[in-house]
Amino acid sequence: MVSRRSQTMSYVVLLLFAAFAIYPFISTTLVAFNAPDVAVSGLAIPREWSLDSFISAWNNPDAGIGRSLLNSILLSVSVVVVSVFFSILTGYAFGTMRFFGSKLLFPLFILGLIVPYEATVIPLYYQFRTLNLTDTYWSMILPCIGGSMAFGTFWMTSFFKSFPKELLEAARTDGSNRWHTLWRVIVPTAASPIFALATILFIWTWNNLLLAVVMITQPELRMVPAALNYFVGLQYGSNYQITCAAAIMVALPVMIIYYVLQRRYGADVLAGSLKG
Repeated sequence: MVSRRSQTMSYVVLLLFAAFAIYPFISTTLVAFNAPDVAVSGLAIPREWSLDSFISAWNNPDAGIGRSLLNSILLSVSVVVVSVFFSILTGYAFGTMRFFGSKLLFPLFILGLIVPYEATVIPLYYQFRTLNLTDTYWSMILPCIGGSMAFGTFWMTSFFKSFPKELLEAARTDGSNRWHTLWRVIVPTAASPIFALATILFIWTWNNLLLAVVMITQPELRMVPAALNYFVGLQYGSNYQITCAAAIMVALPVMIIYYVLQRRYGADVLAGSLKG
């Protein structure tokens, strides 16, 4: 039995961590709702709530927040759809089949989780420049898919290894081939890990700053992390209201998705970790 004192200490620690986590968001939000020409500090509540900072950030021609949001949505959705689809296939193969080279191929996939992502960006840039792929959507989509496949393969393989063998045998007895077994028997029961994987990959892709800065220089192809970087320069670096407003707009799409689906997301992450 857990003592009352231990429970109290646990709640205190959790509240402290929650306060540290939520403070930057509350502070950023309060600063963003001040007018650009008003002095601000910390958690001070605005005397007059204003949307002028959001309007100034949105209308900034150098950053192009609106176009950047569309670019990031296109990138994130494309990466998630393709990565989840192929992660299901690779996870199904490694988790339920035994074939020549499987013990060698799986560690090669997992190698993508070990090698620091930053170490691959510069070599990728030179390769894509040789292929004339820099300043294109492909220069973002292909590396993001490649990076997502490492984690996606590991995640889905863990699920498929724990899938009841009796159901697979029953499907084979009924005459179902491997392809039909995957999509008609396994995938309908794998909504939890698939949903959790899609959510994680979306957030990872959306927040990818380094690749967006290195691969993309044309303003019409800029992603939101790179667009937000424009507000930290000499022109807007001292105007915290506009910078915070831009940060809120960049984070808002992910925050909305996470807030709406937070209960299921938490349960799915727990289920995926237990299956691993």
